[in-house]
Amino acid sequence: MPYINLGIHGLLDQHIALRAGGLYWITANQPDDARLLARQFLESLPSSTPAALIVCAEPVQTVIDEIAPDRGPDKLKLFEIAQKVIEPGLATLTRDLGRARIAPHSQIVLLVPANSWTEATAAKRLQHWCEHLRPWLRDRNATLLVIAHGEASPLHAQLLALNEQLSGLSRLYRHNGETRYHVHFWYNDIGVSAGLEFKLSTRNKTLALIPEPVADIAPRVADDQHVYLAERTVLEGSPPLSNHWYLFNDRQTLLQQAASATAATVIVGIDSSHQLLELAQQLHDLREQCGPALKIVVRELEPAVRYRDERLLLACGVNLIIPDGTLLSRFLSLIESIQGQRWQHTQGTDFATLLDRQRPPAIRGLVSPREFITQVQHLYQNSSGEVPHQLLKFQPVAGLKQELFLNQMCLRRLGDFACLFNGDLYLFLFACRADALEPALANICRLPWRDLFLTRQSLSSPTDLDQDAFMEDDSVPPHLNIPVEPLIMAQPAPGSRAAIKPQRITLTVSEPQP
Repeated sequence: MPYINLGIHGLLDQHIALRAGGLYWITANQPDDARLLARQFLESLPSSTPAALIVCAEPVQTVIDEIAPDRGPDKLKLFEIAQKVIEPGLATLTRDLGRARIAPHSQIVLLVPANSWTEATAAKRLQHWCEHLRPWLRDRNATLLVIAHGEASPLHAQLLALNEQLSGLSRLYRHNGETRYHVHFWYNDIGVSAGLEFKLSTRNKTLALIPEPVADIAPRVADDQHVYLAERTVLEGSPPLSNHWYLFNDRQTLLQQAASATAATVIVGIDSSHQLLELAQQLHDLREQCGPALKIVVRELEPAVRYRDERLLLACGVNLIIPDGTLLSRFLSLIESIQGQRWQHTQGTDFATLLDRQRPPAIRGLVSPREFITQVQHLYQNSSGEVPHQLLKFQPVAGLKQELFLNQMCLRRLGDFACLFNGDLYLFLFACRADALEPALANICRLPWRDLFLTRQSLSSPTDLDQDAFMEDDSVPPHLNIPVEPLIMAQPAPGSRAAIKPQRITLTVSEPQP
């Protein structure tokens, strides 16, 4: 008899099978991934298996609309819990399931926002909730799969301690353009699995294992593993450091030589942000041609690489980016530290796709709440985990007019936009790390932001916003706006306009007489 499992294609039953009476918990960073997993699990169930789907804070249609009509259980009970009553709904879950006459041996899926268990939720309350569910499930031989979506770090830390109450805990997340499935622990009738991680693809809206290449027991030692191919400028005028170092006066010649390398170290310099896209394309092509054993290093010769640019270069094949101002001795030490490394990203992604992941939306300034939530949802749904964003809520100082605090702000980058809703300011910052938030706000606000706002709250995802209310408000007060800086256009390419011709003029050397 086949095991009931999560339905992730390619994974062994011992890693994804569920046992009767078990309570399993999976956290998913992206709501779309959570819905996909719920749908795939339901589709994998035998037709005779009784099942129930409980969806919190959104319609059940977001899951069932794409279930194949010829797959899954013959009967599926559907339930919804509104956003405002999630907490009491979860507290009385077993009572309500009993009233709904959930059949024995049922497979129950609970799709719920991770922030339903806030940091204020005591670990004891969460433990009590799980302990209350376990006997109810065992008595009915039913299985409950909880899929919590959104930022779940605080919740995850509490769940790790509940290994006696949970039959399994795993995590589905995106990182560096990849979808990954991490098994913390997983008990079933086959045995116990723990500490495993798998790379998944989501092609054709299906979660499937990406097979890892089988490593040789005795890997071949490349002839060029100790060879260094570098632009001459990265050594600051120093001669080749040994017979293994080869210096090149121009990048094109270097890349041509590197195209035949296998495990050599290739070092290029960058001194202008205008070079970045061309360099990223060149290094992407080099990585695709040479494979993961090649070491690619980029050294800043002048400040030119922003955070978003770093993520693009790393996704295109770079092992190490060395910032401007690094001493030559330190630079050489960093080069030595990556020897033996293999590039860990997934090859095969075309450059246009990588570039699109890093590109901000063509929007900035003050927008309506509807446009705000639409843009934010689109960005989070299409996030591949390569670039973090900041979603913030500010409560203005009491009595401070909206015109005043808006005029004390300036949004300089595309992808940074805000809206006003119920008297609060909501701000989205594209490609902004959490540790860079304070400097970013200091750059946006002319006055310290604490002089303008009483509180600042970081929101984990668009699920923290009242979607229905935001979608109903499509207005921007005409007298309000956030100043923006004019966009700096790229310089025209050489030869794109007529050359300037000098004209001779004569200047007098003394003042004319009256």
